[in-house]
Amino acid sequence: MSRRVMTWAATLAVVASLMLAPGVASATADELDPSAGDGTAPITTPTSAPTTAPTVPTPVDGGTGGGGGDVVVPDPNAPGPSDPRVLVFGDSISAPGRYRAAATTNRVKAWWAWVADGAGLDPRDVMVSAEAGSGIVARGGGGHGRVCSGSTFGDRLGKVALTRPDVIVVEVGRNDIWDCVGTRRVAVDPKKRQRLATSYFARLAQEADRHGVPRSKVYVLTAWGSSQSNQHVAVTALYEGLVRSQGFSWVPLAALPKNQTSDGVHPNARGARSLGTGALKASDLAVAIASRGKRSGSVATQGRVRCQSLKACKAAGVRTFTYAKAPKRVWGVAGPSPRHFVAHALTSRGRTAPVLNAATAKAWRSDAVQSRSAVQTAHPKPGDIAWWPTAPAGVAPSAQGHVGLVQRVSADNTVVDVSEVTSTGRFRSVRYSGASRPRGFLRFKHTDGSPRGVVGSVTANRRAVVVSGRAVDTDAERRGTRIRVTVTQSGRTWTRTAKATRFAFSHRIALPGLRRGPATVKVKALNAPNSRGKNVALATRRVAIA
Repeated sequence: MSRRVMTWAATLAVVASLMLAPGVASATADELDPSAGDGTAPITTPTSAPTTAPTVPTPVDGGTGGGGGDVVVPDPNAPGPSDPRVLVFGDSISAPGRYRAAATTNRVKAWWAWVADGAGLDPRDVMVSAEAGSGIVARGGGGHGRVCSGSTFGDRLGKVALTRPDVIVVEVGRNDIWDCVGTRRVAVDPKKRQRLATSYFARLAQEADRHGVPRSKVYVLTAWGSSQSNQHVAVTALYEGLVRSQGFSWVPLAALPKNQTSDGVHPNARGARSLGTGALKASDLAVAIASRGKRSGSVATQGRVRCQSLKACKAAGVRTFTYAKAPKRVWGVAGPSPRHFVAHALTSRGRTAPVLNAATAKAWRSDAVQSRSAVQTAHPKPGDIAWWPTAPAGVAPSAQGHVGLVQRVSADNTVVDVSEVTSTGRFRSVRYSGASRPRGFLRFKHTDGSPRGVVGSVTANRRAVVVSGRAVDTDAERRGTRIRVTVTQSGRTWTRTAKATRFAFSHRIALPGLRRGPATVKVKALNAPNSRGKNVALATRRVAIA
């Protein structure tokens, strides 16, 4: 690696600029700890020609000086014009105050140092701007260990102009389950997170364009531990979509199991290595760095088909849930298809809360969570549902997303075996890892057998009331679900029960005698006779009779 010697004047200029830039020093992340200051690692500027300079102190990777973090004096042996320049934005998971370019007796080797090793770059040459507790929404520790007293990732975008990198890596998201109200942290409003994240990634794109960093060389990842894993999918699903929309490179990472963290949040030595090697496997980041920012043009899908066809997979010990005998429609979805197989597998295991509104696999996660049919997790177990917002290659049209059934998960959470059906109806078992690993997992809830449903619309005139929606009796789906409609107006009440329908319903209830003015319509799903559960009220609507 070529080296250039800095002039003393250039060194002082860089130090001065760093001291004035926001986000140079901070504390830690979720549990702010002043002993782990988040300083900025060596950010250096090579001179145009070698000169003789006074002795300059050897840089320290982070440290905890006054205010929670040291400004690091640049190394006179800083990378020259032929060396790749890598800038990492992060929170305490990346902070040089907690992690190091090389392991010490009391500090762990950073994940970004493992990435540098894989790309043939000296980890000491990685430029790091990290502030504990910070995110796109949340303000960090501000160098004093005080919650919400520092900067956000957006506040530190000026570092792109300061460092002129070839490659930018953004480790962000873990702290964006929080927002700041004064100096207090509170749960974030998801709409605010989406608005601020949209703005941040647009501004990052502008900075990259302005300073000659191709957008494909901006890599974004979210590192997550075992704590609050139910929040993981919502953050990463949002950020992945925004990142891809700007032309950046998304790096999917598995959440770390508890034994790879020190506190459920921060990686220990094993976890930091897992994050670094995981980032290398899930992207072409190493090639981009090693070739001074040039991309390889492709990333291995890292999905290995273990068996194909019901017969072959059954012989291999994969449970097929007698899929060949599955009903033609399950939860309103026709088969064979990815969603049909997953719904059939879930109902074969017992009374499971259904998904009612999702028209694609991509929409399954939000519908299942919003309807409280399932909870999301970053740490799956066999029987959970694997979910992708963009379908892996060869399984379905990418825009539709994909779902499958988790069979097995590796101890480090990086490899997942999934049984699935492709959009062409082929059953198979696939081992997914790296870039093709599922983006999230759904753990479905069991029910007492009562029907579940949603009402889409209620309309009325002086002759009839029309009610439409979807309903499933979870332990009598093939028998359909009866809908009861009760209309009340001016002290008069009409009650009608429609014939049973499977899933979607649209009933026109003739009610002579209705008058102009307001009326109340109540819609109830009736539990199937001789099945478990009870009748369930679906909606109460006020309508105006014209």
